[in-house]
Amino acid sequence: SVQSILFSFRPCFTAPSFENFVALMLGWILARGPHTVSRAIVAARAFGWTRRRHHATLYRFLARARWCVDDLGEILFRLLLPFLPEQIEAVLDDTLCHRSGPQLFGGGMHHDCSRSTYGGGTGRRKVLSFGHNWVVLSIWVAYPWNKERGVAVPLLFRLYRLPKRCPKAQYRKRTELACEMLEILASWLPGDRGLDLAADSEYACCTLLRGLSPDIDFTGPMVMNAALCVPGPIPRQRMGRPRTKGLRLPSPKSMARKTSTPWQKVTATLYGRQVDLLIKTWIAAWPRVLGQRPVRIVMTRDPKGHWADRVYFSTDIERTPQAILERYARRWSLEVTFRNAKQDLGLEDPRNGWWRRK
Repeated sequence: SVQSILFSFRPCFTAPSFENFVALMLGWILARGPHTVSRAIVAARAFGWTRRRHHATLYRFLARARWCVDDLGEILFRLLLPFLPEQIEAVLDDTLCHRSGPQLFGGGMHHDCSRSTYGGGTGRRKVLSFGHNWVVLSIWVAYPWNKERGVAVPLLFRLYRLPKRCPKAQYRKRTELACEMLEILASWLPGDRGLDLAADSEYACCTLLRGLSPDIDFTGPMVMNAALCVPGPIPRQRMGRPRTKGLRLPSPKSMARKTSTPWQKVTATLYGRQVDLLIKTWIAAWPRVLGQRPVRIVMTRDPKGHWADRVYFSTDIERTPQAILERYARRWSLEVTFRNAKQDLGLEDPRNGWWRRK
C-alpha cells in the first residue's frame, strides 16, 4: 500500500533516482532511534532495496541528484485534491529545527517559541536557539469521520537564512518566501477551486497581503491600534491634497471602549471544545496592509477576564464571526504536524553539515 502511493511520484525522478527515493522513504519510516541516512540505509536493506548498491548512493541522492521538491508537492496536492472542498484551506507558519555545530549550512540564531514565554507567573522571556528556520505552506485536510477536525499536510517549504549568513543578493524575508510559495500553490489550483489562507501575525503584513489576488482569502490576527478606514471608493475633495484612503474609523482599541456598540455573546468550536465569547464585529478597510479591500473584523473578549482582548480579520466579509474564529483556530493543526515530524519522524536528526572552504 505504501509503494502504490510512492509510485505516484515516479515522474519526478529518473529510474535509478526513483529506486533510491523509495529506499530512502521506506528506510526513514522504519528506522528506529535517530533518523539519519545511515540508519535509513540499514532499515531499507531489510527489504532488499539497496542490497546491490553502495551506501554512498543515497547520500549522493540528497546532495547531487537532479530532482525538485516542489514537484513532489504538486503531485501530493493532486493526490489530495479529491478529498478537498471547493474552498481549499491553507495554513502558513514557520518552525525552528534545533541543530548544533559551526559547519551547519544555513543555520543561525532564531527565536525559539517553545522556550519563550509571553507573560504569566514567570514574566515575559525571549529565548534564541541555533538551528534551521523553515517556512512551511500546508493544506488542511478534514478527517472522513469528523469534518470539524483534520490534519495539515505540508506541500511547500523554504529555508530562511539570516542576512549575516548569506549574500545580500540572496537574502529574502520570511514573508517574501511565503509569497513565493503562495504563488506556486495558486498556480496549481483548478479553475473551480478557491484558496483560503490562515497565518499568524508575522504574515498578516503588507508584504504578503498587499498584492494578494482577489480570488484568495486570508484570515489572521490584527493589532489593536490598526488604522482603519471606510472601505470602497476613495471620496474626492475639491481642495487640498487628494485623499489616498477613505474616511477614518475608530481603531479596535477604541471600539473596545465604545459603549454605543454592545458586546454580543456567541459560542464557537475552538480547539475541539465549545467556548463562550463576547464579540464585536464590523466591516472596514486596513489601508496599510490591504489597501481599500474590505475585511470583516472580529474582536473577542473573555467573559471571565482571564485573557486580553484580541482582534481577527478575514477578507471574506460574508463569513460569520464564528466561522472566522474557527477558521483561524484550525491553524494550530500545522503546529501538531511540526510536533509529529520532529518527535516521530526525526525532522531534527539528520546531520547535514558542510566544510568551510573559500
